[in-house]
Amino acid sequence: MSESAQVHVVVAPVFGTNCCIVAAPGAGAGPRDCVIIDAGAGVSDGVARVVEEQGLRPRAVLATHGHADHTWDAAGLCDRYDIPLRLHAADAYRLADPFGTLSGDGGEAIVSGALGQELAGLGFSPETYRVPARIEGIEMPDGAADLAFGALTLRAVHAPGHTEGSTLYLLDEPFGIAFTGDVLFAGSIGRTDLPGGDGATMRSTVHDVVGRLAPSLTVVPGHGPTTTVQRELATNPFL
Repeated sequence: MSESAQVHVVVAPVFGTNCCIVAAPGAGAGPRDCVIIDAGAGVSDGVARVVEEQGLRPRAVLATHGHADHTWDAAGLCDRYDIPLRLHAADAYRLADPFGTLSGDGGEAIVSGALGQELAGLGFSPETYRVPARIEGIEMPDGAADLAFGALTLRAVHAPGHTEGSTLYLLDEPFGIAFTGDVLFAGSIGRTDLPGGDGATMRSTVHDVVGRLAPSLTVVPGHGPTTTVQRELATNPFL
């Protein structure tokens, strides 16, 4: 993990989404700036505990992409800390219709399938999903952008294929952390059969974006265990 910043992971009870609180380095009299990446369903209380215990000041909620299992608690956290939700501009439309954009090839929304069953079992329903009041689309005309949040800076890198606006967030290259959402997992990559997904685009992303990441980067994916770029380059069959 990065030596200059702190990362705390809260695993969502729905689909095990990894919600990451990334805090600026240092300890002083005032709170440290932080961002919250991928606010999955049911993470709000855990995030609030980390923020309070660590003396943090949230500056934004970031989403690696617009799927509901990565944005469900974004509105509540944005309201709590009076901050925006930021994600690639190409995925912002998904927030207005989070389940319609999760329909499979047959037109049946996935929320009525596995995701719906898991949400219902934990007391969530489509009717309780809220859209954040402030949504800021991240523009990446050259495929990447540096995002500054007070004392904390991350690099956003466009990595489409799972969705049109899928984004990697990089911290402290080349020896830091890559938050890869549903683009790269330990031993696998994201699915491309949902609306906005594209197999050819994902193959290009895997080769031209993921394949060129610094091998020394630790990878925190959107779901599942932490890995490294070096390990995935050596063992991931999709790379």
